[in-house]
Amino acid sequence: MHPVQRIFVLALAFVVTLGASLGAFLFVSLWPYFSLIGKVTAGVVIVGLGCAASLMVSFTYNKIVSWNIRRRLVVFGEIGAYRERDGSWTHLSGIHQQMSLPAPNSVVVDEVQESSDETILELWGKGLSLRDIEKATGAKYHRIQKITSAAKNR
Repeated sequence: MHPVQRIFVLALAFVVTLGASLGAFLFVSLWPYFSLIGKVTAGVVIVGLGCAASLMVSFTYNKIVSWNIRRRLVVFGEIGAYRERDGSWTHLSGIHQQMSLPAPNSVVVDEVQESSDETILELWGKGLSLRDIEKATGAKYHRIQKITSAAKNR
């Protein structure tokens, strides 16, 4: 045997002996906890199997729903339609084209009815502030201020 081979064999024997002694040390030191380690391991396995089972159920449900949707979908070229549960058809390509059109211009004008001076003075007489009167009646703050100032001067 060459001297290099002898050194390698001695080093290998040392490492194997060290590994075996560490393994034996761990085995002896963990001996009282084997039942606890077994229970924890069993718990981890049970949780893992439960997660895997719930994943299988959700995947299967997702596939069934996907197949149900695809069963109702009719595609011919670039035109697609979907049959609703009540038997009516939804033209998906038409909806897609409709979304590319600009929205129609719509203007909504709310006519604000001006409240009478008597209503403003009545609310002011009850002790409401000018801002509260403005919110309640929809009148301009400046107008309310003029009416209440004129009432104070009388």
